[in-house]
Amino acid sequence: MKSKLLFSFLILLTSSAVYAQGTFGEVQSILSTSCAYSSCHDASGPAAGLDFTGSLNDIYDQLINVDPFNDEAKDRGYKLVKPGDPAKSFLYRKMNYGLHEDSNLGTDLGQNMPTGAALADEKIELVRQWILFGANNDEEEYIDSDILEEYYVDGGLDRLEAPPAPDPSEGFQLHLGPIFLETNQEKEYVYRYELQNPEPLEINRIEVIMNEESHHFLFFKYEDGAENNQADGLLEVSVESSLSGEALAITSDTKMIAGWAYSQSFELPEGTAYTWDINEVLKFNYHILNYSDAAVLPAEIYINVYTQPVGTASHEMHSEFHLYSPFNLIIPPGEHEFVWDYDNFDEASNNDTVHVWALGAHTHQYGTDFDIYRQDGGVLGEQVYEGFYNLDYTANIGAYNYSEPAFRIFEPPFLSLKANDGLHIEALYNNTSSSTIFFGLTTQDEMFGLFIQYLTGDISDLLEMPIDTMEVDTMEMDTTNTSLFSQIIPQQWSLYPNPSKDFVNLDLKDINEPVDLVVYNTLGELVYTEKVAPNTLGHRIDLTTFTSGVYFVEIKGQHFSDTQKLNIQR
Repeated sequence: MKSKLLFSFLILLTSSAVYAQGTFGEVQSILSTSCAYSSCHDASGPAAGLDFTGSLNDIYDQLINVDPFNDEAKDRGYKLVKPGDPAKSFLYRKMNYGLHEDSNLGTDLGQNMPTGAALADEKIELVRQWILFGANNDEEEYIDSDILEEYYVDGGLDRLEAPPAPDPSEGFQLHLGPIFLETNQEKEYVYRYELQNPEPLEINRIEVIMNEESHHFLFFKYEDGAENNQADGLLEVSVESSLSGEALAITSDTKMIAGWAYSQSFELPEGTAYTWDINEVLKFNYHILNYSDAAVLPAEIYINVYTQPVGTASHEMHSEFHLYSPFNLIIPPGEHEFVWDYDNFDEASNNDTVHVWALGAHTHQYGTDFDIYRQDGGVLGEQVYEGFYNLDYTANIGAYNYSEPAFRIFEPPFLSLKANDGLHIEALYNNTSSSTIFFGLTTQDEMFGLFIQYLTGDISDLLEMPIDTMEVDTMEMDTTNTSLFSQIIPQQWSLYPNPSKDFVNLDLKDINEPVDLVVYNTLGELVYTEKVAPNTLGHRIDLTTFTSGVYFVEIKGQHFSDTQKLNIQR
């Protein structure tokens, strides 16, 4: 009886010590139980020089950033454990046994371990998660092993199906995840990734595939000399960690590549490209929310990067994400409007002309509208972005969807304006809670952000390129498909000033056919109609009989229709 009590006490003591050592303590327990006592990695004859019977510190020092014995693994740049990168960690590849395809071992890298049979999936995943979160030797619990057991034993939401990777001659695929979230849990992370590319790269297309539960994914590269400012591994972001500098979601030492609120492919205009240096270090910012109240979410992202020979592009595409002053975003209960005059183009001086290729909005759940206007010498010009449009900016759906905001692309000749004129942005919020809402990183807080991608300088060479869409014979086109015209027509007509008071002007520019102009109120009631001649400029519409509020102005031609929102304010 005494021996049994002593044995039980030792087990309790040991389990408490493992718990005190956090996630690495659990990893050490797996290694010592499954690898050391099988006589493969004990002190008597440690395979590959690895002895898993020592102290936590001894085991840790044998693994972190240590070259493997296997020459092929070493030639591929693997370490026994590379903090933050399970796929480049040879220890994990040996243990993976096919659990994650991007970390399969391959016949040229020896045999899986432990020999004979794989560990339970949840134990393999625990080792992987420890590496993904930075392979730290501290007392933090980076991943709750109970969540992994619940997912792999009881089941959870489906994993994202891996998309086909680009052909190696055309590009490569990056992968982040899975990251496991409990039911109704919301998290935001940043992640530093060493690309290890031996040559510079020109990127002409980036495709992102991610879980529907994703709130956003932002893609950055570091400015020169700042690539080591972020620790390795997946780091959770909070307002506190951002202010302290421990894990910044958006920092002054990074350059934006692109941003996604949903799975989407960005194919850049011919003659343009994103440019990456040798050994580029990338930064991922991933915000996810498990909407399920019943199952664990395995969130992940695949990034297909398509390249072209360096020198193919004549212009670099610049991408930026800017935030309205966080300290001024204070939203009491009720409806409120915020106005932002934006002229902060990082890659352009005041007198430069910028050529905008893409615009996108970003708010959280209380956002109800997002409108952008161009400015000319301080005078409000035409509206260039309507938040009521759908994802690909092909139709006005009559409402703003914060989780899938419209993303407008301006095909050549782009949207050109002076940098110091900039854009005028108006965002509406309806705080339906009983408390004042402030700037924050969760969907329970709020944001007011702008995505913008643009070129600078003389782009006349791009404008001389043939644009196939402009050569379509409209008379032979299926008139039931207006997506093409929905992309072209909004650049050819405008309402100004907008917001308006007593009148609004209509320009039809290069629309070479008569149009029916109709105006609806927010209830969908027809309040005005008239026919307007082709190529009309400065056609004035009297608004004195209209009440203040939001209206929808639609123009209809024989083969197209398009809608813009009109604000009447008195």
